[in-house]
Amino acid sequence: MKYTVGILVLLCITFNYSCKKDGSEKDNSRLIEFKNTTLSASNGAETSYLLEYDDQGWVTKVNEQQFHYGANGRVDYSRIALQDKTGGIERVKIVRLSYHWDEQNRLKSVFVDSLYNKSAPIKDGINTVGAESLIKDKLLTSYSYTSNMSVPSKIVYRKLEKFYEQIGDEQELTFAYNGDNIQKLKSFLYFSPLFNNPGDPKLEFTLFSFFQYSTTLNPLYPIYKQMGFNPIDINQVVSKNLENAFFSALIQGRTNQEMQPDWTKKTAVKITLDASGKPTAMNYVVKGDFEGVKDVIFSEVLLNYVYE
Repeated sequence: MKYTVGILVLLCITFNYSCKKDGSEKDNSRLIEFKNTTLSASNGAETSYLLEYDDQGWVTKVNEQQFHYGANGRVDYSRIALQDKTGGIERVKIVRLSYHWDEQNRLKSVFVDSLYNKSAPIKDGINTVGAESLIKDKLLTSYSYTSNMSVPSKIVYRKLEKFYEQIGDEQELTFAYNGDNIQKLKSFLYFSPLFNNPGDPKLEFTLFSFFQYSTTLNPLYPIYKQMGFNPIDINQVVSKNLENAFFSALIQGRTNQEMQPDWTKKTAVKITLDASGKPTAMNYVVKGDFEGVKDVIFSEVLLNYVYE
């Protein structure tokens, strides 16, 4: 079974960022919030990312994740700590990730140092059942490089799932570049079955993605170069420019075959700029062919950017 589709949302977290820091003036050009809204025939979802910076202009926090830098100017570890009380239960989640670098100062691996979850009954609460779990020293993501390139040729990763409660299946991305932009991306992906019955096998796919680019700079690119990874998603590489079109094909099963893009089926991207040339929005319609039906609309994606 083969589906030709627009690119998946996880591949479309793209930004445009202009960074000019004057010690005597506030920088009002840097990105402080990114919103990703996906609309489909059945529902809609919005995810927002809030970015915080220190006095040097380095990212120190994205939503609840705090980044801590080492003496080499690279992130040493990050930490997420969440606590709430609902339904007579107090819930605590603490996630600590460590970042490891090679001799060329390139990120080579990210480990889950600890993934702690606890739910404890509150005195006189309506729920009296609690639980506690701890995962330690697990490889989350590894990066491979070709020669002296500063960007990875392959990323093998497992995502934190179910709101930081477990580690997902291993997945793999391989990249080919044209300058500072991703030209081709091949992904081996796993998804839960439509009906999540116990014992059902995971759905396995190969996704081929190809990109064309605008001249508009990607707002996350300077952050990516400074940090050495994408703080929004450590499993994604950030291209220098925003794409203005892409083509992707999703094939059921894992395959080592290669594919060439069919640009007659490309998905066009609309970029909205403000008066200073910074992007404030991007939107596109994800569509393709599905089981013999042409140009099926799967979803519409709208990206919004807010600057300081």
